[in-house]
Amino acid sequence: MTDRLVTLRSKQAPVYRRLLSELFDRPEVVETRATCDTCAMCDHGQIAPVAMDYFRPDSKCCTYHPGLPNYLVGAILADTSEDLAEGRRRLRKRIATRIGVTPQFLAPPRKYGVVYGAGQGAGFFGRAKTMLCPYFDEENDGRCTVWLYRESVCSTYFCKYTAGKPGWAFWDTLKGYLSHVERTLSRWSMLTVDGKVTEPKVPRRTLTLEDIEDLPPRDEEYASYWGGGTWVGREEEFYIECYKRVNELPKEEFDKHVDDSPDGRGLLASLEAKYDDIKNAKVPDVVIRTTNLRKREAGENVVVTSYNPYDAFSLEKELFDVLGMLRADQTLEENLARLDKEHDVQLAPELIHYLFVHGVISAPEKKKKEAAPAAAAAPAKPTTAEAAVEAMGVDAGAVGKAKPPRAARRKPAKT
Repeated sequence: MTDRLVTLRSKQAPVYRRLLSELFDRPEVVETRATCDTCAMCDHGQIAPVAMDYFRPDSKCCTYHPGLPNYLVGAILADTSEDLAEGRRRLRKRIATRIGVTPQFLAPPRKYGVVYGAGQGAGFFGRAKTMLCPYFDEENDGRCTVWLYRESVCSTYFCKYTAGKPGWAFWDTLKGYLSHVERTLSRWSMLTVDGKVTEPKVPRRTLTLEDIEDLPPRDEEYASYWGGGTWVGREEEFYIECYKRVNELPKEEFDKHVDDSPDGRGLLASLEAKYDDIKNAKVPDVVIRTTNLRKREAGENVVVTSYNPYDAFSLEKELFDVLGMLRADQTLEENLARLDKEHDVQLAPELIHYLFVHGVISAPEKKKKEAAPAAAAAPAKPTTAEAAVEAMGVDAGAVGKAKPPRAARRKPAKT
């Protein structure tokens, strides 16, 4: 008797499982290197080639405050299982504060978002207890108290990716798709429950006096979000009703509002392509050593970090130098022939593929065109649920236990 296939669908929150497209019937993507129970970014006494700056075991990667869409809040409140008892208690405590409590989201306090943005590059991620998720249960080994219904950022984040850069690209695209689902369904459900409710009009990264003082909005301001006060004191009831609307949403209506929208079609097509890339990542005809690699020398080795600040590789210096000989004006085949003829160096195809997948070599960057007008070039603003998650820069804690290869022809150690 064979084991039951674990699919992408089965790994999503229960409210989504009957709604998602056939793409989600494909086998799950398993990240064996992101070991949450024994965090790969924490100090376990492992030997490392460079100085380390580990995550705190009492925070790990949970130094992030998720923004839960209304229907996921309702799903947790409506779920009577013992596993979610602590999560329900914490949600009710948050709702009682009225801070970040709106018809569409149970969002982080605005001051939290400002501090998070200002702290980029300070190395607080994984280390600052003041930024700890309110649903992180420190007394139970850092268990997430809302795990089954966690939102798009938390459900797609990993510190290390088994499939390297293609794996990262898949999860990043899935995050974008699930964020689209959250935005669409949370707005749709809130307006179907009560068309008079609305969201705060305070601009992003702007703080009110109440935000600065860690106080809730003024009574009249708060009531204006909730249909002029209709749902004040009944927020839990509202969130549960939003969950019921989504839970009863016909598949064809979900497709109409989510998957068949212009954004939905594009995101699904991209997600399918990124999934295929995990197994079929093709090395380009022209590759060079990635120009923006961050490196540190460690004796006879070089520790490099490419696309992911929390995943580094220790290479023999000889191999690192050989990769620097790859030229952008020659194809990979021509480069390999030249290295063999002039330097008696042979790089195996599987090594080339491995280095490409993990971002150590890549296609040369195209020359940038003239800058577009400022308005057109401005980056899109992150959504409520995504606003706090960005790359943090080079992290020594990413290296982990590394055993460097003995020759340039051999594959570097995965860490």
